[in-house]
Amino acid sequence: MMFKIFRKNHTTANIELENNDQMSALKLAAQKAADEFNLDEQTVQSSIFASAAQGNTILEDRAVFMYATSEKKHRVHTILLTFKDPVAWGNDQSLIDYLIVGVFPDKSSQKDVDELTQNITDKLHGSDLDDIKFNDTELNKLNQSFTE
Repeated sequence: MMFKIFRKNHTTANIELENNDQMSALKLAAQKAADEFNLDEQTVQSSIFASAAQGNTILEDRAVFMYATSEKKHRVHTILLTFKDPVAWGNDQSLIDYLIVGVFPDKSSQKDVDELTQNITDKLHGSDLDDIKFNDTELNKLNQSFTE
């Protein structure tokens, strides 16, 4: 398909956070999701923070998944960020170097979120996350596979 060539790259690799902490990572994730999908940053940030407050979804011991909802979206999208230095996450201070944000349509159910979470888990499990951590092309392929 010719249109696939123009598909946006929703990944950012090798991010260095000024303050290498969870709050900085959450704010950056909200900003990136808002920019990528032309959404209001405050709305996305509130939604992501609410998702994070429900508990951390840690996948493969190194990736955190959170989500936002938007009335402007009609299908699920994801963004994928990797950090140069792992971020200590949650009460148990898990070392996170992958952050994935799902952006769901407003009418999405918990089942939709659970299905995407399972799909992401399966894709991460089959990937060599150390090898692709800083490879934009491979990260983009991985990110696209989450919602295909």
